[in-house]
Amino acid sequence: MLKYGLAYGLLSTRRRAAELVLPSLTTATGAFLVVVVFAMAAGIRESAASLGHADEIGRAVVLIAVTVLLVGVVEVAVATTRTISHRTRELGVLGATGVPRGPVVTALLVEPVISAVAGAVLGSVVAVVVSLVLDAVGAAAAGVSLGGAALGVLVSVLVSIGAALATSVLPTWRAASRPPIRSLSTGG
Repeated sequence: MLKYGLAYGLLSTRRRAAELVLPSLTTATGAFLVVVVFAMAAGIRESAASLGHADEIGRAVVLIAVTVLLVGVVEVAVATTRTISHRTRELGVLGATGVPRGPVVTALLVEPVISAVAGAVLGSVVAVVVSLVLDAVGAAAAGVSLGGAALGVLVSVLVSIGAALATSVLPTWRAASRPPIRSLSTGG
């Protein structure tokens, strides 16, 4: 039954792709920053060592980057909540026709996950390209680590997925748990 929820979620996500551009771009901005910070982390630590607090400065930079990424994912959650409120009648029809809660929740979670992944991947790719170009022209004085960039890509994608799910599960669960008659009669 969950595969039907995934299929339905993919179709609805494709139908609503234009509404996912802003949340995806916001997530991409955060992912870009995370990847650049991780790619240049070794150089940042070396530069910070001259100030005497290399570890603290390194952690603060990473924390700021991840915070920006989470702001992007919160935008995805806001878009999910907005989507759910616009789709209450649809959810009521699904519930009234006997579709179980699991596939409905799955269908609703596809959109934020795809939006978060698309943003994280886009931002990561742009960050890796920009980092390599900056390193090649000598503009990244501290240098770029490909291992750090790969770790940044992994962190940005995993944090984006985790945060999108964490911020979207409760609203989708509540929406899927409403009595169908309430969703159909009030629409909200």
